[in-house]
Amino acid sequence: MEEITCRVDNQGRVTLPAAWRKAQKLEPGSDVVMTVAGPQLLLQTRERSLDEAQAIVARYSRGKGSAVERLLKERRRQAALEDEEAARHAKGFR
Repeated sequence: MEEITCRVDNQGRVTLPAAWRKAQKLEPGSDVVMTVAGPQLLLQTRERSLDEAQAIVARYSRGKGSAVERLLKERRRQAALEDEEAARHAKGFR
């Protein structure tokens, strides 16, 4: 880990070190995510933040398949039950 001292300007802004911006491929207008942890700030690219979030979700969904596929499977099962119920109900009106 590298420590870099930056100065806060009169509007509360800090300039990100050029070497870090270049290494992260940040361009003017790029978004970064800042996490506040008590008296500390963690600054990372949006892509890195998303990668971390996806890794956390993956830990809880391993071996269970895609959440979308699970949702579709459950919805198809419910739709089949509803169709059966509707067919039984329709027989009563004949």
